[in-house]
Amino acid sequence: MKRAIPVARPSAAPTNSAGGVAATAMNRTTRSVFRLAVFLLVTYSLGGRLASAADDWQPIAPEDLALTDNPKSPGADAMILYRESLINAGESSVSEYVRIKIFTTRGLKEGDVSISYEKSESSIRDIRARTIRPNGEVVNFEGTIFDKTVIRGEGFDYLQKTFSLPNVEPGGIIEYRFVEQYDRSRYISLSWTVQRSLYTRHARFSIKPASGSLPLYFRQMNLPLDTTPQRQSDGSFSLEVRDLPGIEKEPYMPPEETLQARVEFFYRGRQDPAQETSDQYWKRFGKYWSDELDEFVNKKGALNAEVGRVCSPSDPAETKVRKLYTRAQQIRNLTYEEERSKKEEKQENLKPNANAEDVLKHNYGNRWQINAVFMALARAAGFESTVIYVAPRDTTIFAPEVQDTKQLSSHVVWVRAEGKEYYLDPGSRFYPFGVIPWRNTGVNGLRVSKSNSEIVTTPMPAPSQALLVRQADVTMDEDGVLTGRLHVEYAGEQGAQKRMEERDEDEAGRRENFEDEIKKWLPADSTFEVTSIANWDDLTLPVCVEGTVKIPGLTTSSERRILVPLTLFEAPQVRAFQTAQRVNNIYFDYPFEEVDEVKLRMPAGYRIEILPLPQHFSPGVVSYEISATEEGNLAQVKRRLTVDGTFIARKYYASLRNFFTSVKSNDEAQIVLERTSVATKN
Repeated sequence: MKRAIPVARPSAAPTNSAGGVAATAMNRTTRSVFRLAVFLLVTYSLGGRLASAADDWQPIAPEDLALTDNPKSPGADAMILYRESLINAGESSVSEYVRIKIFTTRGLKEGDVSISYEKSESSIRDIRARTIRPNGEVVNFEGTIFDKTVIRGEGFDYLQKTFSLPNVEPGGIIEYRFVEQYDRSRYISLSWTVQRSLYTRHARFSIKPASGSLPLYFRQMNLPLDTTPQRQSDGSFSLEVRDLPGIEKEPYMPPEETLQARVEFFYRGRQDPAQETSDQYWKRFGKYWSDELDEFVNKKGALNAEVGRVCSPSDPAETKVRKLYTRAQQIRNLTYEEERSKKEEKQENLKPNANAEDVLKHNYGNRWQINAVFMALARAAGFESTVIYVAPRDTTIFAPEVQDTKQLSSHVVWVRAEGKEYYLDPGSRFYPFGVIPWRNTGVNGLRVSKSNSEIVTTPMPAPSQALLVRQADVTMDEDGVLTGRLHVEYAGEQGAQKRMEERDEDEAGRRENFEDEIKKWLPADSTFEVTSIANWDDLTLPVCVEGTVKIPGLTTSSERRILVPLTLFEAPQVRAFQTAQRVNNIYFDYPFEEVDEVKLRMPAGYRIEILPLPQHFSPGVVSYEISATEEGNLAQVKRRLTVDGTFIARKYYASLRNFFTSVKSNDEAQIVLERTSVATKN
């Protein structure tokens, strides 16, 4: 949010601020959207009444203390009795007040409160909390409030204020309030998140625009049909809701923000055309954004010289595009670096980038600038190229009829070379050529043009672009203990995700994290120790992890036989789809493929008596195959699991559950080893 916005601007419009233009409008909006998504995922449900000028708590009704269950949603662990939320745009602040009733011991976790915020944009102040015990005794919170880092993102840090309320017990009530204070020069997300994970009995929301600001407009999502914000005479809005169910969290569910009942506010410029159609609106802003891009990259001499230095005239078209992509990724990416203090900025003396030539000369820039330079280099090489501003699917669903540019909070670069189209993102530091962040795949966005901007859909990647390969070579002893080596490859989207997650870790930290993850695939009591991590800095290659493994207790034995399952690895999807009922639709972040190859060497004195028959089944967008062959005392198992889709409607849950049940049973099919007569005599 700004104090005043003269015209709606693209979320990626460049500015000339210091430090390599690290604070573009794109970064502000992207960080705000991401900050809000993390806030929704990790902050416990809020409710209650805002503090008055005297900072009084709302009286506790005896009937609320006497409640033993939610009468409209029996069996709940807790519920929001009351919540109130106020956005004060003039003060750049958001105030929250919550009151929660605890019913069961599982509901006690609501007393451990986490309030998330983005360090460079806001701070949390005026935290107050108290517990009301079942007998009515009030216990004020006077403990310690901790700060911890939750997520290191694209140039920003998400932290949490955490604290635990005292004397929380079933039958009691907890309540707390706080204010999130923003820098008045920054945007904040003008939105109400009406729905939380807990049932809400009663909630009130209000937004107070800044004095003299543009009129507010809004769009609402997932609210009951008879519930809508009401405009007040002073230009503010208010909303009151009652008896709103909570969102039930399940594995592989759609992003929570896309399910929540919410209201998003936006501004329209006073000079915006009246009665403008959606098509006219998006074409107008597409031209505006295209003009800004052209202004930033209008340095033909420097761009032509760079293309001549990087590419050879005889290079095929795709080779040129790849070389220019590599050059763009060689630019120091400020978006993924820690925020600097003013002293550090002065010491490093990073000069602002006013245009594409500056980016090439300084060899640093933020994500938007790097993508703009790549687009310009592609044009200088003779190819069509522009930017597509997209609505990332981890936070929103693009509604073109809602004339709000804030929806398009991310971007990719489109290139057409000799009739082939490419969707690329060199500004996302860890993504190799041809792979873009999953949240920007299969989504709608605006491909900007001076004359004909149009809404397009980015392609969905193939499962092979998110490939996990696991290879094991293990030997079994007579006690059924397996020891040997594992080789794991994370390719494409999988590799990019790993590099992103581990970018701030040293080698020891990466080893420990990989060990923890890989041990989760193995049976209980297994050990795994990383011996090497390869290709970490070469984005064109998969991240490769090598290590030694020891697996006890996997086999079942009798006097003459040993039984061992076909696979060493447990599919996490199997655990996720065990319940008979499902509330939400099924959502995978991206299509993926798992390929396992296991070489199992038998102990001396045993031979392979029975190998399970090969299996292959492919119902719809999922497929599975597994087979085993023998060569002497060696059994070789090959397994492939493919998910070629992201969204599966809930009505197909039973079929998907049956699929993964079959996966589990075939993974656990037994190789039968028989003790030989020679071994028996010995």
